[in-house]
Amino acid sequence: MTDVTTVLAGEDAAVYAYGLSAARLAGAERSAALDAMATHRTQRDRLAARAAASGASPSPVPAAYDPPFPVVDARSARRLAALVEDRLAGQWAALAATSTGQQRLADALVAEACAARSVTWSGVAPVWSGSA
Repeated sequence: MTDVTTVLAGEDAAVYAYGLSAARLAGAERSAALDAMATHRTQRDRLAARAAASGASPSPVPAAYDPPFPVVDARSARRLAALVEDRLAGQWAALAATSTGQQRLADALVAEACAARSVTWSGVAPVWSGSA
């Protein structure tokens, strides 16, 4: 079961990952990475408030993260951004499944936005189970 603190940790990691990615991108892609980073900061702050309101205790935020592969050029930067968004889409969808009412809708819309960004970065739309 995914809870708010799990997704909050994912959003913290996304902010860091987009910093790495933006440093390796140029032009419109760099702007898109910086916009996504700002979006994830906003989501992180909203989740932190949500966690605090529910009495949850998030884990401390690491000073740095170890990316799953070296981010050395634009290609690897896009790959990292796509991976982060794909993972967050799943986390947000799982959170939506445990939410109710308007919060469920809001969580599902964030999951959808993450999935769309993942496809934008990777150029590949995953095939979901049962869709074929």
